Amino acid sequence: MKLIPPREPDFVYIRARHNRKLRLLDFDDFVTETGHGVTAFFHYIRELWERRGLVRVLAGRELKSNYEMNIVGFAWWLLEPLSMTAVYYVLINILSRANQNDPTRLLSILIAMLAFKWLSQSLIGSMGVVRANASLITDVYFPRALLPVTQAVKGLAHFGIGLLIVPIFMTILRVGPSWALLWLPVIISTQFVFMIGISYPLSVWGLNYRNLPGLIANLLRLWFYLSPALYTLEAIKSARLRTLMMFNPLTGIFQGYRGAILTHRPPDWSLVITLAFGLFAAVFGGWYFTRREPHFGKLL
Repeated sequence: MKLIPPREPDFVYIRARHNRKLRLLDFDDFVTETGHGVTAFFHYIRELWERRGLVRVLAGRELKSNYEMNIVGFAWWLLEPLSMTAVYYVLINILSRANQNDPTRLLSILIAMLAFKWLSQSLIGSMGVVRANASLITDVYFPRALLPVTQAVKGLAHFGIGLLIVPIFMTILRVGPSWALLWLPVIISTQFVFMIGISYPLSVWGLNYRNLPGLIANLLRLWFYLSPALYTLEAIKSARLRTLMMFNPLTGIFQGYRGAILTHRPPDWSLVITLAFGLFAAVFGGWYFTRREPHFGKLL
């Protein structure tokens, strides 16, 4: 067993010699074991779990740097989904004179906007997270696959604050809670896994192509319009189109939140499809990320 630089092998498994609670680690404190294939990949996964506390540290640092000099703080994050909810409500429910008998339309759009804001912020943020932590990457070793996770966790903090305004609208619109709210942790976890799976390849591509975030932002907006966010799945008259829409990963997310909060129904099969897609993306995306990780130093 010998000490080697952490970027040379495809997978590097590092175990603390004295203190397993360290988060940012000096290379001299470790014995390094290297390998290839499935065994080394699972070693890397175990290393991710052992260093999971680093996600909280990095996400907390970003949140603090963003808001320590900002008086209104998280309110700025809520400004966009609230304003876009008002715009879409006017366009869809008033100007088009559609669904005027549905008083919950405003809340339905707001729920979709909050979920999409978390999704888009995390995915776009992941494309610059490697470059933003260049000094950390070049100075110390830690599993770089934790970096895209920090963006999803930071977005989760924003999303949690955003959900606090939902009861206000529920009270105004006289929408009572139900047992279906117990499904919220499942839906949130499904969206989290789904975003992580997509964030891994995007974080690699964002390191190579600096203009990629603008393109991805437009594609995400198009994806949003093609998903049942501003309308419900039941509003689609074509049975064939509804079946096809079930395989859209965003359908399970929007339908899940709407059912748990608004219509008091448990998630349908669309959420299972989203979870399956997310798990596949997380495994494949994580594998792709670890294959490209040794080359980060050359690109920074």
